[in-house]
Amino acid sequence: MAGKADPSVRRTLVSCSFLLLIFVLLFCAPPVQAQSFRARISALIDKSPVAILILDPEARLIIAANNAASRFYGWPNTRLINMPMTELNPMSVAQIEEEIGKIEAGTANDFLFPHRFADGSIHTVHVTSWPVRIANRDLLMSLVASPQSQPKIDDGVESYSSNLEDAIENKAQQLELTNNLLTLTMISAIAILAIIVLILARNMVRNRRLAKQLGQQHLLLRVVIDAIPDQIYFKRNDGTMAACNQAAADFVGMPSETIVGKRDREIFGDLNNTLLSQQIFSKVENQDKLINEANVVNPAGREYTLEMIKAPVTDTTGERLGSVSVWRDITERRTNEARIEMLAYYDPLTQLANRVKAIELLSAYLSAHRERGQFIALAVVDLDNFSGVNSIFGHDVADQLLITAANRLKDMVAGNGFVARLSSDAFLVVMTALGHDYDEAQTQAEQIVDALQSRISGKAILSGRHISTSACIGAVLISPEASDPGEFLKRADLAMHAAKNKGRGSVSWFTSDMVHSVVENFEVESLLERALNQDMFRLFLQPKVCQRGAARHFEVLLRIEHEERGIISPEEFIDIAESTGMILPIGTWILEEAARLLSQHQDLHVSVNVSVQQLLQENFVRDLACILQSYRFDPSHLTLEMTESLMIANFDLALAQLHDIRALNVRLSIDDFGTGYSALIYLKQLPLDELKIDKTFIAGIPHEANATSLVEFIIAMARHLNLIVVAEGVETEEQVKWLRSRGCDCLQGFLFGKPQRATDYLDELN
Repeated sequence: MAGKADPSVRRTLVSCSFLLLIFVLLFCAPPVQAQSFRARISALIDKSPVAILILDPEARLIIAANNAASRFYGWPNTRLINMPMTELNPMSVAQIEEEIGKIEAGTANDFLFPHRFADGSIHTVHVTSWPVRIANRDLLMSLVASPQSQPKIDDGVESYSSNLEDAIENKAQQLELTNNLLTLTMISAIAILAIIVLILARNMVRNRRLAKQLGQQHLLLRVVIDAIPDQIYFKRNDGTMAACNQAAADFVGMPSETIVGKRDREIFGDLNNTLLSQQIFSKVENQDKLINEANVVNPAGREYTLEMIKAPVTDTTGERLGSVSVWRDITERRTNEARIEMLAYYDPLTQLANRVKAIELLSAYLSAHRERGQFIALAVVDLDNFSGVNSIFGHDVADQLLITAANRLKDMVAGNGFVARLSSDAFLVVMTALGHDYDEAQTQAEQIVDALQSRISGKAILSGRHISTSACIGAVLISPEASDPGEFLKRADLAMHAAKNKGRGSVSWFTSDMVHSVVENFEVESLLERALNQDMFRLFLQPKVCQRGAARHFEVLLRIEHEERGIISPEEFIDIAESTGMILPIGTWILEEAARLLSQHQDLHVSVNVSVQQLLQENFVRDLACILQSYRFDPSHLTLEMTESLMIANFDLALAQLHDIRALNVRLSIDDFGTGYSALIYLKQLPLDELKIDKTFIAGIPHEANATSLVEFIIAMARHLNLIVVAEGVETEEQVKWLRSRGCDCLQGFLFGKPQRATDYLDELN
């Protein structure tokens, strides 16, 4: 039939068309794996949940970034790739080159950098970088995270393992498809041998490329894992070790290739450490995760503090492949934390809790005893004359005294409370578990405080010296419902000050009257300020009767003239003046008024009391010289009286000050001699002119043997030192006769006249 082709011709045309189609498919279609260099790198890192950047250090460009990096910065991958480093990192080029140099030299790989995000904001990010070599190119791989949420190493490893398995499976499927295509091609076109050879050759090239890519992925994963400083162990389901990183090999003390294939006990042996054994030998279920922190010892015998995480490894189908363990060495971190805590919360000398830690512990004790309904007691222990020990024997002996006192207190309350150091010589003792009944708790607490007083008052041998210690203790009992530790600490402190007012070695328990005393002290302090500002101070004089010469001798005394209360004596305000430091301006006022008096009455001789605080002021001698120059009188008519405590406050400074005062021709006297802490070796070195025997000794003469012996000794000693002797508190003619017969130079007391206003005495004399 016309128009129809011969069947043989049609078969030939179909065969040629089929062969032409195969040729086009094989030689004109692009290869399946013909990816660019950057695309191959991206394929390695895209599935990582951690933001990863691949950097070219020579070009200073980002050549690859995964999807996690795109999400992290807010830029699409196309924007990140080929982005200059300086656009992401606003640091200077020199700084960036310096940090890259550290990475390439291997001296650092952990950094905090400012990075610019897609919205224009700049944030600090945590970057871990290391050099890698991919396709004969030296590149940098960087893991990026925010400092507050650093990526978990074990999660990253799990993702990489999953990515690697996916890549292998995908390539295997591609190989299977290729083989099927080859089989079909061989069956369909067995006559076209040349084309088949070309197809086979092309597949071989593609397989070699795939193998190379897989090898590069494996190498990259190996580099990443070895660069991590934490120990990482991969274990198969059968209990053998599949892989580990270099940090793990260093910890175990074996090469990593030796560890692979071994079981746990072959590597670690039999371990006594329970937590380490749990991490190594225990099995974890598919959804379980073990997290521990403990001090452990590695097979080499070195102790570490490790933070350990163990988790299962599963494939994409959920089938368990084994487990991974990540161990982080936090030894140095925990050591530093402990050191910082010691510095912040503990006294470095005694190792006791300091005030801040004491309040924290006390608050916890109050909370616990509130639930149990039990009483607690506090005691503030203040060492007597600690400053004297410090000045006389030096800081080393004083420090030993503090350590001894701390140990004695700790021994007394071991297991039933705690001891803290509140200040230089004050300790806090907390007594717990005193029971539920108030009377029983009070009795038990008093017994403990008495025992503390007895224990702290024992003799101590410090640097070869026998030193007797004592302390004043203030205590308070706390009911179970109490909750404010600061308030009860104040009460114990008030009780301690009340004990110190009683004298050395005293004990006081808190009472509500002590609060009133604090209020009264505040009122006295306000009165002193007003007296200075409103000219309420007055000079009073009390005569001294001296055998030598006919000069008029007086002691200057201070009073406050109050509009409502009348004349107020120093007993009511002098202690507050000294404790608040107001004694300094008051002392200056007295000296100026006494100098004015001497300048107006040239035949007078007056004695003025000077506090230790005032005399040890650096500018005291200079101010005294200015007063002498302003008010013209004979300086020898002025005598400065000071207490014996001057000798232990700061002897070297006091001695220098007294010599400078003596150079001004001003006379010096020790007041209330015999009641303080005088040491004859110090007394001999001082440039003194007189001694005043305290009235407590004069009251006992001539009938009390101890008083008479002591006064006779003081007079004899003064004669030996060529000092004038003044007796205070003389009230009877019998005392006058006895003192005169012993050679006492001057007498002072109510027998000769009570303190009166200076104007009254001077008017009488005129």
